[in-house]
Amino acid sequence: MTYTTFNFYVFLLITLVAYYIIPKAYRWLAILLANFCFIWFATESVSKMILFVATILISYAFGLLLRHNKKKSLLFSGIAISAMPLLLTRIIGFAEGRVPEGIVSKIIIPIGLSFYTMQIIAYLVDVYRGKIKPQVNVLKYALFISFFPQIIQGPIPRYDELSEQLSEGHDFDEKNLISGIQLIIWGFFLKFMIADKAGIVVDKIFDDYSSYKGLYIWIAGILYSLQLYTDFLGCVTLSQGIARLFGISLTDNFKRPYFADSIKDFWRRWHISLSSWLRDYIYIPLGGNRKGTNRKYVNLLVTFAVSGLWHGGGFKFIFWGMMHGVYQLVESMVPIFNKKYLGAKHLIRVLINFYFVMIAWIVFRADTLLAGLKMIYRMFCGFNPWILFDGAIYDLGLVQREWEVLILSLVVLFWVSRKQECGVVLREQFDKHGIVVRWAVYIIAILTVWVFGTYGFGYDATDFIYGGF
Repeated sequence: MTYTTFNFYVFLLITLVAYYIIPKAYRWLAILLANFCFIWFATESVSKMILFVATILISYAFGLLLRHNKKKSLLFSGIAISAMPLLLTRIIGFAEGRVPEGIVSKIIIPIGLSFYTMQIIAYLVDVYRGKIKPQVNVLKYALFISFFPQIIQGPIPRYDELSEQLSEGHDFDEKNLISGIQLIIWGFFLKFMIADKAGIVVDKIFDDYSSYKGLYIWIAGILYSLQLYTDFLGCVTLSQGIARLFGISLTDNFKRPYFADSIKDFWRRWHISLSSWLRDYIYIPLGGNRKGTNRKYVNLLVTFAVSGLWHGGGFKFIFWGMMHGVYQLVESMVPIFNKKYLGAKHLIRVLINFYFVMIAWIVFRADTLLAGLKMIYRMFCGFNPWILFDGAIYDLGLVQREWEVLILSLVVLFWVSRKQECGVVLREQFDKHGIVVRWAVYIIAILTVWVFGTYGFGYDATDFIYGGF
């Protein structure tokens, strides 16, 4: 069961009704029950449920111990034990082909492993630092770790941001309902109208990259960059919309990252909850920029290596992370990349930045590091712009009308993003219209996504990409 299935929204409706009809003081129990029902329906694995519950109980116990015993050894033990399943999956990732296929996913990977592990580590560190008090109610602690709208793909919440929102009962508010519906529709648009369509072309080229070169690889790289962004943003937007139905606010995880004009700026905008986590729990504890320039560069590279490892086991993920680390080092050391040299050419900086991000995404998406490097090489091995005009692109899995829908949807995304970049909150502008106009637009938007989106052209919706990390 995922956020794009009909069964999920039946489940969500039942949960909402239960949440708002029971006494306010006990509404958090409805969410807790829904959390574990969702995880069970999504995994249907006793071993995964046992591991998930065991991780919650162990990290809960370490949190209580750290309240009065601030020993680093205790903190490191709690982190090591809690993170062991995630670390094991990453280690096995380096042994791909030397272990039975699927053994890890069948035995030890609970849903959302990468995300809730980060929550637990942040919780334990914050308790150790005295930033927060440990939760003494084990059920409320489990509520925080297992919150079903965000456990699959984040954002990665901090305890002090989310715990109280979950524990206190919220009254029904029509504004929250409308806001949640708006976010859910936008999430569907991003997923079905852009991500899934782009993914068809991306899979076609990446899965048989040796048959393509030149502009084909450029198309694959650009579309994968857009696919990954809209897929991830679509899931997070759905998460925010679902949470808003309960009166709960989840933090934004993206701020138009492809408008960034530097790699540093990109990471302020991309997967913000992960970026801030890496800053607070890896980069700063290593010394940040407080111990000289050379140490700063080392800390930066280590942080991005950890980022790569978090995304998956295997050399390609480490290499991808290190690419971003090197990008930032070059930006800081080579004057030509400084804004003062290209200050009047913001668009040029944005395009250059997108190009380097895209190159890294090719490595990220490829089956292996070697395949990714070969694809980058093949980008420059042929000159074939005529494929845009001779109908060759229609052999990549999308017919003409599907390309037209994809391009038009990207134009809509660009327009909305540009408005947001200028500080315009479109939902607030939209709310100024009458209820008839608003609901007419909602219905038209839903029908448009249904007819012209993934399901409308006969494809099955794919799983969210980041759910696999």
